[in-house]
Amino acid sequence: MGNLHEVSVPPILRMAHPLAFAAFLKHIGAPADRQFRRQGLPQLCEDPNAFVPLRSAWAFFDAAARSEEPFLGWHVGRFVGDKNLNRSLLRKLEHAPTLYQALQRLIRMSYLEASHLTLGIRERRDDIILFTHYTMMKDMPGYHTSQAYQLGVLLDLIRHFAGAHWLPDEIGIEHPVVPAIAKALFPGSRILARQQVAYITIPRSCLPLVSLRDDSEECGQAPLPLAGRFGYVDTLGALLKPYVSSGRLSAPFAARLMDTSLRTLKRRLAASGATYRAVIDELRFREAKKLLENTSARVIDVAGAVGFDDPAHFARMFRRVAGLSPRQFRHHLQQANSADRPG
Repeated sequence: MGNLHEVSVPPILRMAHPLAFAAFLKHIGAPADRQFRRQGLPQLCEDPNAFVPLRSAWAFFDAAARSEEPFLGWHVGRFVGDKNLNRSLLRKLEHAPTLYQALQRLIRMSYLEASHLTLGIRERRDDIILFTHYTMMKDMPGYHTSQAYQLGVLLDLIRHFAGAHWLPDEIGIEHPVVPAIAKALFPGSRILARQQVAYITIPRSCLPLVSLRDDSEECGQAPLPLAGRFGYVDTLGALLKPYVSSGRLSAPFAARLMDTSLRTLKRRLAASGATYRAVIDELRFREAKKLLENTSARVIDVAGAVGFDDPAHFARMFRRVAGLSPRQFRHHLQQANSADRPG
């Protein structure tokens, strides 16, 4: 696995967050599809746990803010709150014994939402500062919009413990001015601009609070993908996955996703003991395997779902990876399942 801030690995973000912005734009009657397409985000992907290049997501945030609402991040943060956190992660936070322990868990597990994100706590005598920051990315388009949205997510999480109307005494933002919407959203809170990080202060009296949410549901989610622990090949596979059905899996396209040249992409893969063809074959195979195992879809439809116009090409790829044709694979799987059934 790669280092958390490995230079050769581009920052990535869980798809749920661009989807949150798209949902808000739809809510106010503003088009999002065109901006998605312009920034190269996967229009056909509705999986919130997929990953996209952070640069593309932020470019989408920035373009939408320029065309629709300058302080879009504040609106989206209020609109969705922490609902777009991975459900399994959110349940872990809600089940923490106290607010302070929930915040510690969030800090430790922030890589589940995005790579290269820094969350942390600074201790003061009467309160703590919960801060969020992306190092060396402040000049990227969409940075401030993303940060305003993050503050909304953090605030909503704290309200699980402190109550629906809780407000921080002090808020810090890196933006050079305090927008009017922030003053409207946080009446009575002191808001400071031009800070080194964005933050919310939390009184120490709140730290022992327990969650107010109903915990009758048990979390039975699959293991979460670990964005911040991906190596180069992992990151490439995660970024390509949302595009499998579209067939947009050329090596030049992959290089653009990875924010590098085609030559560098191939060199990095070779250094990892991989080839681009092997990465694509495995990615398509994994998606096809799920469909063959869990649905009754025809093989020709499975082929189309993983980006093949020609079922024969799909069959050759599948056999190359699995040693069986798709039909043989499904047949043997059905036989194994029948043998496992009692009586």
